Amino acid sequence: MRCRFCDTPPAAGERRVPGPAGPICARCVETGLGLVRDGQPRTSRGGTDLERLRSGGEPCEFCDRTDRRTFLGFTRSLPRMRCAQTGAVICDDCLDRSGNLLNQALRHV
Repeated sequence: MRCRFCDTPPAAGERRVPGPAGPICARCVETGLGLVRDGQPRTSRGGTDLERLRSGGEPCEFCDRTDRRTFLGFTRSLPRMRCAQTGAVICDDCLDRSGNLLNQALRHV
């Protein structure tokens, strides 16, 4: 399946993290982690436009959240990456977990 964020097919042997609407590739995970931290829009390797969402808007398609609850029950906005062309959205927490999954998979090859 094509990556939900860059819309490219998998290369031979490429690992991807599965998602409810389709996978995300390692390059988009890496790009997304940088994007949600610095807020600078980027273009993916497939030529799609990636941008950061802060408050409100579309929920993460991996965990269905738009905000994060603190220990005391307060809410904070959850930074998310959105692809304008595909409508795919993933939050900072899911990007981080995806990176961990990819790292574990690569260690066991």
